[in-house]
Amino acid sequence: MVNNNNPLVQILRLVDEVYEVEEPKPMSRGRPRTYQDLVILKVFIVMVIKRIKTFKGLHRYLQQNPTIQRHCGFPSLPSRRTLGRRLKSFSPLGPETDSGLG
Repeated sequence: MVNNNNPLVQILRLVDEVYEVEEPKPMSRGRPRTYQDLVILKVFIVMVIKRIKTFKGLHRYLQQNPTIQRHCGFPSLPSRRTLGRRLKSFSPLGPETDSGLG
């Protein structure tokens, strides 16, 4: 069990303090995103720090550590598939730099 003094929890709190929320974009076509980019960024940070290589492993880790899950911003844990889909489409550098990288 992870407690609130864990360095990973402290890093997630720091991300909350320094992350700047962008203006909401006008509605686009398709299904609206359930989880904000801040939540996905935190999950990405957990994945990197814990050296988790697979979405299945990440899902299992979050399932076993509800404190980390809560500090990431999940009221309830999404499915493994949802995590994978959002992390694949997420660019930590921001949407404007995504097209210029490849």
